[in-house]
Amino acid sequence: MQIRPIQVFAFAAVLCKPVVLPAQDFSDIPIIDTHIHLYDTTREQGLPWPPESDKVLYRPVLPKHFNEVCVKNGITATVIVEASSWLPDNQWVLDLVEDQPNRYIGLVGSLEIGKPGFEESLTKLSKDERYVGIRMRERASDDFFTEAVWRDLKRLSEMKKTLDVLMFQFSLEEVTMIAKRLPELKILINHVAGAAIEGKPADPEWLAGVKMAAEQPNVYCKISGLFQQSHRQPSPTNVKFYKSTIDALTNAFGSDRLIYGSNWPVTMRGGSYGDFKQVVMDYYAPLGRETLEKLLYKNALKFYGLEGVELNK
Repeated sequence: MQIRPIQVFAFAAVLCKPVVLPAQDFSDIPIIDTHIHLYDTTREQGLPWPPESDKVLYRPVLPKHFNEVCVKNGITATVIVEASSWLPDNQWVLDLVEDQPNRYIGLVGSLEIGKPGFEESLTKLSKDERYVGIRMRERASDDFFTEAVWRDLKRLSEMKKTLDVLMFQFSLEEVTMIAKRLPELKILINHVAGAAIEGKPADPEWLAGVKMAAEQPNVYCKISGLFQQSHRQPSPTNVKFYKSTIDALTNAFGSDRLIYGSNWPVTMRGGSYGDFKQVVMDYYAPLGRETLEKLLYKNALKFYGLEGVELNK
């Protein structure tokens, strides 16, 4: 049988039609948000943060409010990061979420490193297994790393507690120094390692610092605070704007040492929680299920020592 040219063209078109694979559904993967803050602006004693002048954040931010975020955005559980410098507020947060242990699974506390009473407070608070570690967030002077600070960091390591680092007053060189001196101390750099995200190639000096810190196997990094680090309100929601920063961190730390966090409610300065989560998913979902599972919950459980926690279904 003779096939006419038009028939050949039609037949070839059928053969060459691209195969569209169904999008993978990752909605069954648990998500642990490892960076949220809770506080109550109506307390009689007040609070040290946020300031009353902050029109976005100065309002009660309580479990009932984050529970709504969880339901709307498919968040399974969270690790709270204490934003108050007041010692009693560590226990206040633990008490606040005591009735929801499967959602509020851990607290990164706030203790003054190098100050009298550090070890006593750490020991007392650590009787609650949810007290997973502390955050290094403020420095009283340039000469921060005194013998007392090293003593307390060593004790933190000995007690198998973790160290989150807020980068705004510390450097990646200092993170590397701590990691080398205390190789058993698990360190988690907050908010994409303090990157200033401009929608263009990553700053070479920052990139060198990231690579140096990532060479230490006890250093991890949070993919958190993207909106905050864009310094734009509203923040861009196109993943391309953040790509060079996330590329650098993913290449440096690999899939085993990256951890998801939002920085809610600070996220709201830049956009909705859903917008933030979508940026992260747009970047990492194409990398596959195994990478997503590590980023969204497995690495968090391992880092904070929470492998035995039963998560909400």
